[in-house]
Amino acid sequence: MVGKPTPPGTVMLHGKHRPRHRNLSPDRRSRPKAAEAAGKSRPVKAQTTMVLILLVMLLFAGTVIFLLTFAKNISQSDWMNLYVHNMLLSLMRSDTGYTDPNCKLVSDALSCAFFSPGYICDQNGPTCLGLANRTATEYVERFSLIKKSYRYLLTVEPQGFNVLDNNGEPFKIIIGDAGIAVERQTKFTANEQMRKPTATGVYNLNARLTIMMK
Repeated sequence: MVGKPTPPGTVMLHGKHRPRHRNLSPDRRSRPKAAEAAGKSRPVKAQTTMVLILLVMLLFAGTVIFLLTFAKNISQSDWMNLYVHNMLLSLMRSDTGYTDPNCKLVSDALSCAFFSPGYICDQNGPTCLGLANRTATEYVERFSLIKKSYRYLLTVEPQGFNVLDNNGEPFKIIIGDAGIAVERQTKFTANEQMRKPTATGVYNLNARLTIMMK
């Protein structure tokens, strides 16, 4: 039996004709060129990416340096103000060791010293002024910062009313270095309000602690 003629471009597979595809599609023919072009563009893209990363790193480093410098200057001032405020607050709340309500805390002794400086604490103890002066001085000078580098001034003045001393000058309690008040160096100051009940009403006093480098 004579078989049918085999068309050009085909092969026999188990008695059946199977087309032999020798020609590549347009997509396959174009792939080597596309791959070659992509290969050439990769180094350019890598270089661009590295430049961008380097710029971002430089910008970040510059920002960090600026913020650290800015924060250092601000935080030092803020820290000192907080330090003085905490020092004054803890001083006002310190116990003097006396049970007399006018002398129990340093704030009590200071208020008593302003209105009645000669008042005797616990009937046989020191005067309010003497107790306030001694306890405030001892307390403040225990701080290492004061011992090493700073001078201090604690004042108590009236708020909303006037009190005159024997010379007709406004009266105020001064403990520490009075020269700080007139000097122009950098100072750090904290204020604390005190209320003093009396037979004629309640009066407000302001305690101010100022420190300055020696």
